[in-house]
Amino acid sequence: MYYHGVINGLVDQKIVGILTEGEIRSASRRNDGYNNGFNDMDYISVCEYLGEDVYESHPNNAFHTYVTNHFCFIMSDDIEAQEPTLLSREETLDRFGLMRRRLQHPEERFSDLIDERQVRDAVPVDKVIAIGIPYNLEAKDGFVKLSSFSYLTMEEFANLVHFVEELASSLGIDIVDSSDPGFPRVLQNRGR
Repeated sequence: MYYHGVINGLVDQKIVGILTEGEIRSASRRNDGYNNGFNDMDYISVCEYLGEDVYESHPNNAFHTYVTNHFCFIMSDDIEAQEPTLLSREETLDRFGLMRRRLQHPEERFSDLIDERQVRDAVPVDKVIAIGIPYNLEAKDGFVKLSSFSYLTMEEFANLVHFVEELASSLGIDIVDSSDPGFPRVLQNRGR
C-alpha cells in the first residue's frame, strides 16, 4: 500500500477536491505553479509503511511526518511509484550541490525521506482503498489545526469529517482512523 498525506495549505478544500475531481494531482496538473520539495512539479509524493523498527533508525520519514494523525489517502500498491535515490540530510542541506545534481541527472528522482516514493502526474481515486481521518485531533482555543493555513472550528471539523465519510461511502472507499497508531495493521488485517 501507498499513503499520501495532506498537511499543507487548505487541507479541507484539498481533500474534498481530490474526492470530487477524481484524482490526486501533481502541481503541474493542478496548475498552481507550486514546487513542493523533491517531487518537483510533475510528481506526487507517496510513501510506503516500512515499520516502526525502520523508523526508529530513520526518524526523517514521510509516514510519521505526513500520514500519521493527518487526513491521508491509502492507495493500492498497483500504482506505478518510483523509489527515489535517498539523500542524506547533509546532501539536502547543500542546496547548490542538490541543484547541480538535478541539472546533471534530470531523470533521477531524489528524496531525504527513507519511505518516500513518487508517482508521475496523478493517482486516480479508483486506486484509493481507504481514507485516513484524524478523528482525535484536539481543538486549541476552539479551533482544530489542519495546517498552518487551515483552522476549523469544532463544528466545521465535524462537518468536514461527515462530508468526507459520505463522499468515501459513495465511492466505496473505506475509512480508517489515522490518529490510531495501529491503523496500517488494521488495513493489512482486512486483506488490503
